[in-house]
Amino acid sequence: MVSSTRSSHIISLCTFLVCCYCYSCSAKDTITRGEFINDGHTYLESPGKKFRMGFFPHGNTTELRRYVGIWYTMDPKTIVWVANRDKPVLDYTGAITVAEDGNFKVLNKDASVYFSTPTGNIAHYYINN
Repeated sequence: MVSSTRSSHIISLCTFLVCCYCYSCSAKDTITRGEFINDGHTYLESPGKKFRMGFFPHGNTTELRRYVGIWYTMDPKTIVWVANRDKPVLDYTGAITVAEDGNFKVLNKDASVYFSTPTGNIAHYYINN
């Protein structure tokens, strides 16, 4: 059973994702179907620059584990939400996307799904900040 708190976090994440996109140091406030944000190359940033979303490592482990999360821009060590907390990407080939079916997904180079939302039918949204 998915708690209503977890469901609201997933909905908030999806809204954040489709509303914010940063590519090559120029921030955008939309993300559309089929766009990818690759680990280490790009990240999402809210228009007010309060939050960022992208890949990050966890802790001081010798294993390579990459997670997708949202953190405060001014305090990157404070992770607000983690998408794939139970299934980290085990290399730097991860990507986040809004797939053609409208779902937010965390994938690796083989297109294996590490996280997916059941949002369906999202083209793009705009954030009011």
